[in-house]
Amino acid sequence: MNLKRALLYLVVSLAAGCGGSSEKTDSTTPATTAITSTAFSNSYLPAQGGAVWRYDVADSSDSITLSSSNVIKNSGQESVELTWDHSGYKQTLRQKNNAVYIDRIKLNQVTVDNKDYQVEVDLSENPVLLLPEYAVIGDMTGINDYHDMKVKISPNVGPAYGEYTYEWSYKGTETVKTTTGSYEALHIRYRLILSISVTTQDYGTVHTQVDINQDLWLVPGIGIVKLADYSETSSSAASSTPFIAVLSGFNKYKNENNVIAPLPEKITIPSDSPWKNIHSFYKLNELYGNWENEYQCDSNTEYSPSFKLSLNENSYTLHTLVTNNESCNQAKAHEYIESGTYKLLGHDIIDTDYLRLELMPSSSEQNYYRFGNLVHNTHNFAYTHEINLASGKNGSLKLAVDTIPEKFINQRLYTNLKSAKAKAPNIEGLKKTALVYFRMYDDAMMIAPEEDFAGWGMQVWNDKHCDSILASQLKDISWEKPLQPLGYDPSYGIYFELKIKEGNTSCANVIIHKGNQQAVDDNMTLDLSAPLYSTITYQDTEISYN
Repeated sequence: MNLKRALLYLVVSLAAGCGGSSEKTDSTTPATTAITSTAFSNSYLPAQGGAVWRYDVADSSDSITLSSSNVIKNSGQESVELTWDHSGYKQTLRQKNNAVYIDRIKLNQVTVDNKDYQVEVDLSENPVLLLPEYAVIGDMTGINDYHDMKVKISPNVGPAYGEYTYEWSYKGTETVKTTTGSYEALHIRYRLILSISVTTQDYGTVHTQVDINQDLWLVPGIGIVKLADYSETSSSAASSTPFIAVLSGFNKYKNENNVIAPLPEKITIPSDSPWKNIHSFYKLNELYGNWENEYQCDSNTEYSPSFKLSLNENSYTLHTLVTNNESCNQAKAHEYIESGTYKLLGHDIIDTDYLRLELMPSSSEQNYYRFGNLVHNTHNFAYTHEINLASGKNGSLKLAVDTIPEKFINQRLYTNLKSAKAKAPNIEGLKKTALVYFRMYDDAMMIAPEEDFAGWGMQVWNDKHCDSILASQLKDISWEKPLQPLGYDPSYGIYFELKIKEGNTSCANVIIHKGNQQAVDDNMTLDLSAPLYSTITYQDTEISYN
């Protein structure tokens, strides 16, 4: 390609790269104190001198190989060169503290004005993180960071320099089927954009960009078992149709006795690996449970919030009550109750002791959002928000809240929560148990607080039409002593447990009352075969049951 068109044509078809496997080690050779190691100690990239991985190219009869140099140890770090035979692409990788970085990339064939050159980029001052020690599943991050890199062109056509930007994400564990076996792998995705500039005597400064855009699947003891490459060699957008290669053989696989052996039919990642058990590794499981703080009036501020948080491995419920401090009588200004699932995002950028959770609400009173990007009274759940959690002393939990809507709190707020006794209903054996929910609304049409339900109970009985309730439960129920609620749910109100006869899910006769005050005027017959959380509404009172 003509140099005047301001492009260097880089012949790269798979990740950025460099020459054949016979090429000698270049200037990355470390100091004389370095020693040659037998193998790279990271099990997801078990490189060693003479190691060769072979891959079949999808939708083709072609195959490619990846070969490894010897591994060099120096000052607690390891480095190795990996070379793809088909593209003239070589990476120098470095391991430190169980994380793998890209230090250097060498491209053997760069065409400038119909002449071939080698281009080598040195990233060692700010190495690219290829494989961390562990990572949470998430979206691509880091693309806005730019770093300088050293550029060397041989034969020299003029001073060269460049910078790069980078993003990375972990997609979770996936099973990859190959011709030799079925392997559980880490699926990572990364994109490395190299911007190279060369100042020539005849044409001034010319520029090019190399977009290395790949998905890698890595298996302990083997290394890369699958590669999907979207890389482009110019400033055009990354390809939507990837080049895909799947492992067909590895000549240095070692069995449990550390003896080179044929590839096994199956490999799984250990269940205690931080890649799979990330909640435990981040100690998020220590924060599972029910937490709350008490309202404390602060006359120096207009409003104060209090929180109740229920957290388990998969979901959360968060109750926020904002109160007006003017009279310190806990007069409610706003109340938010929300539940849903969440994603663990890792440590907070501002406060690294905190863990960030991205909330994905599935239910919310009046559809309020409380944290992060806030939208008032919206039905669009496309927005997400975050809370930050950290363990405190003596079993306490620290909660960081960034924003609460309606101009109450728009800066980061910290509060301590203490463990609260769980009030979640026991719904095991639904064929024998029915939960009946009763909720009332306050003047602001929010769920009434638990104390407003004091004194309410349930009268329940059998007759010839509805004969579902166990006699052992009925014998203790009377109008003066109604069935007491099993607990309080911030989204549904108080709930009662009905014990159902084996195989009988027809109906139940109930009256929810407080003394002689009834929730509804007439006796109710609940259809116990109705879908979960069927509801009956009467004025400002709602009864739900399953």
